[in-house]
Amino acid sequence: MLKRTLTVLISAAVLILFAPSAFASIPQHPRWESSAANGTWSHGGYLFQNDKWNCPQAACGKQTIWADSANDWGVVSNMAAGNTAVLTYPDLGKLFNDRPVSDFGVVRNGFTESMPKGTKGLSAEAADDVWLDQYHIEMMIWVDSIGRSLAGSIRIGNATISGQHFTVWKYGRTEFDFVLTHNETSGETNILASINWLISHGKVAAGATLTQADFGWEICSTGGHPADFQISKYWLHTSAR
Repeated sequence: MLKRTLTVLISAAVLILFAPSAFASIPQHPRWESSAANGTWSHGGYLFQNDKWNCPQAACGKQTIWADSANDWGVVSNMAAGNTAVLTYPDLGKLFNDRPVSDFGVVRNGFTESMPKGTKGLSAEAADDVWLDQYHIEMMIWVDSIGRSLAGSIRIGNATISGQHFTVWKYGRTEFDFVLTHNETSGETNILASINWLISHGKVAAGATLTQADFGWEICSTGGHPADFQISKYWLHTSAR
């Protein structure tokens, strides 16, 4: 959800915090570390962001992101027990400056991620967060979900994308969620095919533009205790039609 702090990306990129690690699960000397709500780092063609977009509020605790590369980064988050609303989305991503979707022949990524296991009260999911049409349309692809709810969403169909089966939900007027029918901690998502599914079903205009594509975790609750989320592989590949 880099949209919410897009205007501060340039300034935030230089406000990198190299304070000592806040939690034992953070490597002792990562290349970058930040507990700032809008902490952002540009490296290797990606933007990494702590993205505590729905904070501050009572349910928000401390969250520290760290990174060495797209293939080695993570976050330790401590969000209140019982909270059900998304508070943060620590992520990495790329900006595409509203290039027409029709220009692309491939937009897909690969990931290997882990969420804390056995954490009582955990509510989070690993997901792509894709923005279209100058941030007016949001498309998420959930791949690993624990304790998350789709309350308030309307089921609009089923989709088979690159052999994977999803239920497709609409939340509000402009958010669409592709939810994998099983949890997967390592795999690939076909972002372009998912956008084209929305286009072919009349949910998104054929002239849609790609604004930004991110991958990370939407975090609602960690049961009131620090919880460790990590990525050990990530890539995003695009090619022209």
